[in-house]
Amino acid sequence: MNNSIRSHSQTRTDRMLGLILMIPVAVIIVGIMGIPLVKAIYLSFTDKTVGQPETFIGLENYFTLFSDPTYWQVIRNTFIYTAGSVGLKLLFGVILAVILNKKFIGCGFFRTVLLIPWALPGTVAATTWRWMFDSTYGIINSLLLSWGVISVPIAWLSDPKLTLYTAMIVNIWRGVPFFIFSLLGALQTIDNQMYEAAYLDGAGTLSQFWFITLPSIYPVLKITTLLSAIWTFNDFENVYLVTGGGPVYASSVISTYTYDLAFIQNSFGQSLSAAVSIIPVLLLIIIISQRSMKEKVN
Repeated sequence: MNNSIRSHSQTRTDRMLGLILMIPVAVIIVGIMGIPLVKAIYLSFTDKTVGQPETFIGLENYFTLFSDPTYWQVIRNTFIYTAGSVGLKLLFGVILAVILNKKFIGCGFFRTVLLIPWALPGTVAATTWRWMFDSTYGIINSLLLSWGVISVPIAWLSDPKLTLYTAMIVNIWRGVPFFIFSLLGALQTIDNQMYEAAYLDGAGTLSQFWFITLPSIYPVLKITTLLSAIWTFNDFENVYLVTGGGPVYASSVISTYTYDLAFIQNSFGQSLSAAVSIIPVLLLIIIISQRSMKEKVN
C-alpha cells in the first residue's frame, strides 16, 4: 500500500517537473508563433498599409477577397500545384527508393547524384531552371529543337497554359530526393525473411510490394507525404523565382499572391486575409492525416 502511494506521488512529481520544464519552450513558441499569428489575424480585419495606422473594417477584406475571381484562380492553382507535385514526388520517390534499396553496381553513385537536388540551395536551383526554360537561350528548347521533337520554341515561362506546370516540374525535381531517402530508410528496416516466406508461398513481386512493402513503410510514407504537402502548399521561393506567379496570375499560388497584395499593391490587410483564409485548409490536412495514421496504428 505504501509502495503504491509512494509510486503515485513520484509520478505526480515527475509530471509536475515535466510541465515546469516545458514552460520556457511554451513561452518561446507563443512569443515566436502565437503572438504574430494573433496579430496577423487581427490585421486581416483592418485596412493596414505600410506607414499608416490601421483602421478596423470588419469582414470587408474577406468580402472583397471572396468576390475576386483572381483569388479563386490562385486557390485553384495552389491545389493543382500541391496535388500534382506531391502526387508525382510520391510516385517517383517510391519507385526510386525501391530500386535503390537493391544492391547493384553504382548504387552508391546514384544515391549521391539523386541527393543533389535536395542539397542545392533553392535560389540556385530555381534560377538555374529558369535559365534552362528560357524560350530563347534555354537548353531545354535547344535540345528539343535539335532532336526534332519541336519545330518552334516552347514558351515555358510566358504561356499561361504552361507556367504553372513549369513551376511544378522544378518543385518535383527538388522534392523527390526527400521521398527517396525517407522511404529508403524505412525499406532497409524490413526483414528479408518476410519476402522469402512470401516467395515460398507463391507471391509475385507486385504482391510482395502491395502486402509487405507498402504496409511496412506506411507510417513513414504518411508523415513524409504530410510534410511535403504542407511545404508545397506554402511554397513561395520556387514559384516566385521560376515564373514570378505570372503571366497574369496564371502560375500564382497563395504564397506569391499574398506577397503581391502586400508588397506590390501595398494592401497588408487584404494580404493577411488571403493568408488567414487558407489556415483551415492546412488544419484540415493535418487532422485528416493524424486520424488516418491513428486508424492505421490501431
